[in-house]
Amino acid sequence: MKLVTLLLTSLLIASASAAVYYSLTMSSTIQVYKANVYFKAGTDNGTVSGLVVTLDSTNTTATLTGLRAYPNATFTYTDPIKVRNNATSGTTPIRLAPLSNPSNVNASHFEYIKFLLNTTNPATYRWLNYTSSGGTWTVPSASDWVTIGTSTEWSIAIYTKATAAATVGASVKIEITVDVQ
Repeated sequence: MKLVTLLLTSLLIASASAAVYYSLTMSSTIQVYKANVYFKAGTDNGTVSGLVVTLDSTNTTATLTGLRAYPNATFTYTDPIKVRNNATSGTTPIRLAPLSNPSNVNASHFEYIKFLLNTTNPATYRWLNYTSSGGTWTVPSASDWVTIGTSTEWSIAIYTKATAAATVGASVKIEITVDVQ
């Protein structure tokens, strides 16, 4: 009798467990498209104090080299790189965001490095302001979203300032993203 009870209990538990578990199946096909929002080199490229903008083959990754900061003076790149929306209709939300934290190795040599998404309307400018307290960088939060219209180009201006006692050759690497919704 005990064996029959044990077998019936085991069968009940096994059938209850089987009834609870099931799975869903999904199949997806993903196609590669060209990005509607991409980078373009600005008018400062190759013309302002050694700035060189290098774009990858899809214009979605940019490297800016030769950027300068001067002791106790703000230096401005008004049009080093542009963001372009090449969509055929509608608007696209974009924002500036930090990608990684800058190294604190030379933080004491800089006061700030600022990035301005120049929307041509001061009410909708978007900023990323990296500031140094003398020993560490303060990393900004992502900017608010702003919509860029079709066939529109906005520059990303860069403002730099080194401390009065900055050592020539001190550098910092800052990586940002332009997020696209």
